[in-house]
Amino acid sequence: MKRVCAWCNSPMGSVRIKKTADSSLVTHSICSDCSDNLEFQLGVPLQRYLDSLKIPIIALNGDGRVIAVNCEAFRIHSGKTGEETTEWPDRIFECAHARLPEGCGNTVHCSGCAIRCTAIECFKTGKSLRDMPAHVTHCDSDPAAKAELLISADRINKVVFLRIVKL
Repeated sequence: MKRVCAWCNSPMGSVRIKKTADSSLVTHSICSDCSDNLEFQLGVPLQRYLDSLKIPIIALNGDGRVIAVNCEAFRIHSGKTGEETTEWPDRIFECAHARLPEGCGNTVHCSGCAIRCTAIECFKTGKSLRDMPAHVTHCDSDPAAKAELLISADRINKVVFLRIVKL
């Protein structure tokens, strides 16, 4: 029996069942990416969100204090960053459109989309990004809507330093 993700329809291998005449049977489950997306729509701690991104990230608050170091950054630096982390008080949210190929198309993204897009673009291109506006919990297509966060990123020695400033 074939097993596919009920959300994105990606194949997830097959399930062994007793022999039947019908070889076109399909069962559904949920893949880890879709599971993360559903969880992230409910909001997760910053550390959990950054650990889901497969690039090394060290996050700083507006004062320049380290607020999170993801598992990829720890792996590169053998578990040592030389910094104590300060807890980020807000949960990180992704919108329902976050993982769609075309994205949501909104001008100001939710916190998760802004963090993910900024960090990945900086990591891939090496170009610094400054003051990308974001909402704490939702996306907004209204350019007049006031953002609650500013996200900036710099890549230094293959690590993204992500600054999250609460307005």
